[in-house]
Amino acid sequence: MRNKLIAGLLGIFLGSFGVHKFYLGKTGIGILYVCLFWTGLPGFIGFIEGIFYLAMSEEDFNRRYNPGATVGGIQSAMNDLVRLKSLMDQGIITPSEYEERRERLMQKI
Repeated sequence: MRNKLIAGLLGIFLGSFGVHKFYLGKTGIGILYVCLFWTGLPGFIGFIEGIFYLAMSEEDFNRRYNPGATVGGIQSAMNDLVRLKSLMDQGIITPSEYEERRERLMQKI
């Protein structure tokens, strides 16, 4: 589970290299930060993002960066699974589509 204090501090102090992005699982953007670190722009953006993470409520941070970690996130995933099963039972989606979508939902949790 990712911690907003760590993400904020990484953004402020190591934002030039995108360390906060790697920490949050945003590898593609992290690589972009590393490639552009010499311009200084990632450092500025990382600093702003670090402050943004620290100012964000714990609930908002968890909803955005720790999907499924909150009770609401798990409940939301369960509701999605029930809706998905209902679609299959009604014949709107095939069993293979159901399994594929169910797997994607389970990966989010």
